[in-house]
Amino acid sequence: MPKQKGLPLRAFAIFLLAAAVGIAGGLLGSGFQKGLDAIQSLLTGRHQSEPLSDAVRRNLDWWQTLLVPTIGGLVAGLLLLLLRGRKPPFGLADLVVLVQLRKGALRFRDNVVQLLSSACTIGSGGSIGREGANSQLAALAATLLARWTRTGSKPRAVLIGCGIAAGMATSYNAPIASAIFVMEVVLGNFAMDVFAPIVVASVLATIVRNAMLGEVAVYSADAGQVTRLPAQLVLAALALGILCGIGGILFRGALSQGRALFTRSKLSPPLALALGGLVVGGLGIFMPETWGNGIDVIHQVVNGSTGIGVVLTLFLWKQVATVATVGSGGLGGIFTPNLVIGAAFGAMFAHCLDSIVDVSSGEKATFVFVGMAGLTAATMHAPVTAVMLVFELTGRYELTLPVMLCSIVASITASLIDEDSYYTAAIKQKGESLPGGLEDLAISTTYVRDVLRADPLTVRDDAKFAEVMELLGNNRGDTIYVQDAQGGLQGRIELQDVKNFLNDPSLTQVVIAADLTRPVVTVQPEQSIAAVMPLFDDPELREVAVVDSGSPPKLLGRMRHQDVLTTLGDQMLTRQRRNHRIAIGGDELELPPGHELRTLPVPDAWAGLAIDALPAATTQGLVVVMALQPGPDGDQVVAATPDLVLQPDWRIVVLGARAALRKLGTATVHDEDD
Repeated sequence: MPKQKGLPLRAFAIFLLAAAVGIAGGLLGSGFQKGLDAIQSLLTGRHQSEPLSDAVRRNLDWWQTLLVPTIGGLVAGLLLLLLRGRKPPFGLADLVVLVQLRKGALRFRDNVVQLLSSACTIGSGGSIGREGANSQLAALAATLLARWTRTGSKPRAVLIGCGIAAGMATSYNAPIASAIFVMEVVLGNFAMDVFAPIVVASVLATIVRNAMLGEVAVYSADAGQVTRLPAQLVLAALALGILCGIGGILFRGALSQGRALFTRSKLSPPLALALGGLVVGGLGIFMPETWGNGIDVIHQVVNGSTGIGVVLTLFLWKQVATVATVGSGGLGGIFTPNLVIGAAFGAMFAHCLDSIVDVSSGEKATFVFVGMAGLTAATMHAPVTAVMLVFELTGRYELTLPVMLCSIVASITASLIDEDSYYTAAIKQKGESLPGGLEDLAISTTYVRDVLRADPLTVRDDAKFAEVMELLGNNRGDTIYVQDAQGGLQGRIELQDVKNFLNDPSLTQVVIAADLTRPVVTVQPEQSIAAVMPLFDDPELREVAVVDSGSPPKLLGRMRHQDVLTTLGDQMLTRQRRNHRIAIGGDELELPPGHELRTLPVPDAWAGLAIDALPAATTQGLVVVMALQPGPDGDQVVAATPDLVLQPDWRIVVLGARAALRKLGTATVHDEDD
């Protein structure tokens, strides 16, 4: 058979799927924006590209200004009643849980209801951003695509990350910042095999978005006001960064208090959202700039068309409007309102600085964008994202020094006060614990479903002794699971359970499987490895049964202790990239291109064979370096000499080409399927 050249098609599958997610995200997000424009045009008479605040001031009487967001909130809440009290994942915080911890699921019907509710809140003037809904749309497309292609849970998490990036890129026309946001905040991983598909999705979403909504950077026109800061004002960005760090913590605290206040009120969703809309409507009577996500208001702040009094008022009341909308249960994002509040904060800082040193109008405009980046970095603990977002929103890279300085100082300041970002705090409020390191991440984000074997040996509880012996004799496994007539799991039979009957032929004629059955340890597919690992503290327990939640439970598969260790070891090697370099005698040596050093359990086909007797077909491109022999004080390292006989419970350290290692690793995990 001729050797296949090149990479197999499945190596490109994740990129093809990421491309599909990016295109879908661009189409859906742009369509959602057009829908919001239509709603706002209907409710306020807003013309295309007209600031929402101008339309409110021009077309609505005071009572209409009060009524529009109130009715919008009421309708949004009535839609949420269709969910019957459930709170399905929605928004970036929930999507972070889906990606990082691989928990929860996006369902089409629930998401459609939530998206309609979000459209009502945002379209009627609620102070939240559309990036949450855009990311939700793209993530839903990614989930449906993953289900259709039967993608595993880990690639599915990457595809949802692609959806988040696509949604963010569609919202801000910022593909680089969107991709970095996913890597920095959502995934916490800049590995190329993850970063590449995220970039593909982000870029394609931006291309589609530009074709439907226009290619101009959001603040490209305002960026003409920006002036490069002199050295003394660049250093002033340090002080602004500290203030932004404190401000970000206070803003997060206000959002948390707003949620708590509405929760204590115990209002139904329609009444709570109507009350939140009433607050926004009341603020809009004297300050329409508090309406909507506020992205248009930043134009006015940058151009200096608003005085310091208006900026101060905007800074305060925009926070109140956002707290009322988010606290009452409005579905959307806080990213854009955060940018508005940061812009107002930067403008206030520049006006205060002007009383000490002379600050030109162009330098004041610069501080608007610096404050925008600083507050974003503080709230999200994402300085790199904040820097790149401002660059892409303005297209002006002369902002580099003050924006970078302010963002990193703001992020550090906020982290010193509170280690949690807006998103990690939201995750903890849901009762989820965040991984504390590479080992914790690997064990917490790997689930029973990732390592279960769907090949358990089973027998009916009324099976004769001869049938049990035949199963044990014709298969490599030494555990048989006993089921009743309806398929319910009754227990297990181990090899040692039959030994007492072998010397008494008279008993073997009357003994059935039920007589040999012992209790079985069970786990469920959705449990994390962190939760089930303590079960293996029993040294005699080598595998557990994977069952459903029925009564009695039905057998789905089995999970071996060795498979768990192998999977976790491979994840750690992948995350830390330990297989690229090795240290010998104090020198760090790089492995040959295309080669890795990997730890694997001894394949069943190799058990009992000496190193020099291993089958040539399975060792091509591989070298066994050493063996790890388990002992009471941990693994004992044994040199892989030619006459070393490998044992079934050992592990081996193998150096070889990636393809050969992958093939050997697959054979190790699935050797009992053959």
